[in-house]
Order: sequence, then structure tokens, then C-alpha cells
Amino acid sequence: MLGVINKPRIARKNIKAQFLHVMVQGVNKEFIFYKKEYIKKYLEIIRENKKDYNLEILAYCIMNNHVHFLVYTKDIEKFGKFMQRINLLYAQMYNKKENRCGVLFRNRYKSEPIYDIKHLINCIKYIHNNPVKAQMVLNCEDYEFSSYNDYIKNEGPTRYKIMKEIFGENCDYANLFEQSFDKRFMDAEYENEETINSYILEGIREFKKEFCLNTVEILSNREIFKELIIFLKENCRLKYTEISKFFDISRGSMQKLKIK
Repeated sequence: MLGVINKPRIARKNIKAQFLHVMVQGVNKEFIFYKKEYIKKYLEIIRENKKDYNLEILAYCIMNNHVHFLVYTKDIEKFGKFMQRINLLYAQMYNKKENRCGVLFRNRYKSEPIYDIKHLINCIKYIHNNPVKAQMVLNCEDYEFSSYNDYIKNEGPTRYKIMKEIFGENCDYANLFEQSFDKRFMDAEYENEETINSYILEGIREFKKEFCLNTVEILSNREIFKELIIFLKENCRLKYTEISKFFDISRGSMQKLKIK
């Protein structure tokens, strides 16, 4: 069934539906999933609510401070309501358990549509590889809270109708994921310029709000601008090369700022 990879796009009858790579993150990148019981509760909330919103979770990975999903939905508006509901229910539970109040999630969520088969496979691999990339485990199968082992055992999401239509009834997912795809392509899909720029703009807004500054004050003062760059690097986990490209700063000019 691996020949399906050569198909350039997902079947046209599914184009009106949406395959989405979705990420939600704790506010200020807090570890909002630091207990197993919390992770299990979040998964429980998802299972209890997804049928009401006409969608399927095709892959997932729950980390300490963020979650990745691959979602198949026939109604984008309903999906937005689904995310709002599950995050609200989880926040209510978490705030009660932790004796806290206020916003728990950073923004609503981020999503990227997927139509290409290769992109779809790389998205699944990317999601499952998160714990390995974060050096939490050596192998994907060692991480408890992802759908990786469901794929290897041909269980769970792999039994959904849409997955059977794309990959066949008895696809060898272990072999599929072992195939050599360009890692640079995979990373680029989730760290593309548009996404990076959105993180930078969000970081700038946070910096301005935190220090009660406006754009002119930041750009006209070398020391304040330097603090902004440090803020973007440390708080938004951005690279200096990404920041310099956004502001159109040369490598030499960045070095002259003496940012360590």
C-alpha cells in the first residue's frame, strides 16, 4: 500500500473537508500538562466531545506545555467551537486543581491546512517525533502520550474510514514512517517564514504591553531595541537569524548590538 505516497494530492472528494495540523500551548509556555492525570483528563475531554463536532483526531502528542493534533474535519466552524470547548473544560478543571484563575492557553490555537499526501505523512511523523526532539525519550514508541504506538499496532486512528481511504486497509505504518523524507522539508513546513513572522509579531505585542512602549520608542532607542531582541529570543524561542531577517538587519549589525 506504500505506493499511495506517489499520489500528489489527497482525493478531491475530501478537499472540501480539512486536514489540519493544530497546536495549542500553555500561556507563557507554562507546563500545564505536567501530571499524567491532567494529560489523561485532556484526552478524556477530547474523546467525549469530538463526536459532537463531526471530526476525527488522526494523530496527537501531548507535551508538558503544548499539544499537537492532526485533525480531519468537515466543518471548520464546528472545529473552532470544538477547540474552544475542550480548552475551556480543561482550563476549568486545571484551575480548580491548581487553585489558580485566569487564562490557561496561549491564544486559541494555531492551525495549518494539509492537502498533500507527503505533507500529511510528514505531519504525523513530526507530531510523533516531538518527545524525541525534546530529548524526553530516545524513541517515539517510548512516549506514552502520543498516537505513535496506535499507528505501529494499526489501531486507534488508523482504523478511521478516512485513513483507510488514503493508506489502505492494512497499511504497514512502521515501514511507512521509516521511509526517507527530506527532514529539511518536514521542519520547513512548521517553521516557515509566515509562521515565524507571526511569532515575532506576537512577541513584539507582548513586549510592548509588558513595558508600556510603542513602536517608535522601541525602534528609536538602541538599548530598548536590544532588549526586544533578547525578549524575542528567550521568550519566543526564536533564532537571531530569524529575528535579523524579520527586521532586515545584517549579520554585522546584529553582532554590533553585542547580544550574547
